[in-house]
Amino acid sequence: MVDGFKLGLDMNRENGSSLRAGDIKGNVLSEYTRPTPPKHTGFHRYQFLLYEQPTGQVLSLGQQEQRSLGNWDPQAFVEKFGLVDPVASAQFLTQNFKD
Repeated sequence: MVDGFKLGLDMNRENGSSLRAGDIKGNVLSEYTRPTPPKHTGFHRYQFLLYEQPTGQVLSLGQQEQRSLGNWDPQAFVEKFGLVDPVASAQFLTQNFKD
C-alpha cells in the first residue's frame, strides 16, 4: 500500500474545447487543500494525477476517505474504479515556509 495525502479529488470533468478554454466543470469529491509540510522535515514531493474516467462510471469516496486527508491509498482508488494509467501528471517539491 502506498500511503498518500489526498489534497483534492474531482470527477466528471468535461474534456475537449471547454477544458482548453478554461471552462472547467465537474463534481468535487474532496475540496483542494494546499500542502502543509511540517517544520524541519525537509522537502516533500507532491503529485497531481489526471485519469480518464470511464464513460458512465460514478466515482465516490468512502466515509473514512471523506473525513481524512491522510492515509489515503491512491492505487487502491485507481484499482477500485478500474482506472488505467494517468493521462497527465505534474509533480513539485515544497517545504514548510518557515524552514
